[in-house]
Amino acid sequence: MVACESEAEGETEPSETDFTDLLTNQVNEIIIPTMVTYQEKMSDFASAVNSFASSTDEDNLASVRTAYQEAYLAYQATAVHNYFATANQNLIRTTNLFPIDTDLLANLIENESYNFRTSAQERANGFPVLDFMLYGSADGLAYFQENAKRLPFLQALVDDMKAKSDALVEGWSGSLKTNFVENGGTDLGSSISVQLNESLIYYEDHVRENKVGIPIGRLGPNDSPIAADATKIEAYYQSQSEGNESFTLALLKAAVEEMEDLYLGRTTSGTDGAGYDDLVTTRQPSISTDIKAQYQAIFDEIQNRTSVSGDDALYEKVQELITLYKSDLFPILNVQDADGANDGD
Repeated sequence: MVACESEAEGETEPSETDFTDLLTNQVNEIIIPTMVTYQEKMSDFASAVNSFASSTDEDNLASVRTAYQEAYLAYQATAVHNYFATANQNLIRTTNLFPIDTDLLANLIENESYNFRTSAQERANGFPVLDFMLYGSADGLAYFQENAKRLPFLQALVDDMKAKSDALVEGWSGSLKTNFVENGGTDLGSSISVQLNESLIYYEDHVRENKVGIPIGRLGPNDSPIAADATKIEAYYQSQSEGNESFTLALLKAAVEEMEDLYLGRTTSGTDGAGYDDLVTTRQPSISTDIKAQYQAIFDEIQNRTSVSGDDALYEKVQELITLYKSDLFPILNVQDADGANDGD
């Protein structure tokens, strides 16, 4: 119906050059700054771990935990951009698959044989392992002091994650940055199609499912039956150590915030630059109003909760954004849903 209305009003499909401002803003003010922030936080984290290795005391452990939290929060934004250079680094599967396999982790540490780039170590890798090592024991300092092999593993893991963050910044610069802006249009393979599709696929798989759905026993919009398991939340061990899920909810909020920044074209200064909302508003303002309202509904729900579990309200609000993207945003921008899944829209 939207397509028919556009033709009736004499509208034409936008040319590739119509998207130059949008794509320039995306890569300069959203994607690359996100990668740089993550790089900086990982650098701070690596420095804190090295200081802890030199002097394994409570103060340095506290510094490591703080740096870990800041890096984990920064990662959430980076992961949303799981396409082009980010996908090439296989960032998601080597950095944030949870829950971990604690037996595998113990074996890797004991045998001092680990490769953080292999699929065999996916469930003993990244931030979920750091969550376990830093918060999984009643005495965090004793955990490292009682086994001399654990600290070298921690250093090696963080160094590898830092190297990956360096590669992300390098990968998103140079020719890829230029090609991203010049790859206009909305056809499959265009920058707009790739960015919208891959960020939404990430949101479906890793925000809706992993962060919310699996812990509460929901999997996909058709509600495939699975057993609820609150131990499968993100940052589980920190939540157990601190007696609340505040950090778990903060990680979720950070991921959704990056989705919103991408949609609004929100720059590093906090202002809304050229974004998808501008394209939608010129075509059908009510769609953009609905999408913005849904983001706020998600944030309000997160703010009002003390845990991911409890009821389905958070899951339903997260899911509704997917419905709006697939039923309204993609069609109005003439972007094909590359996933092709029916998500209840």
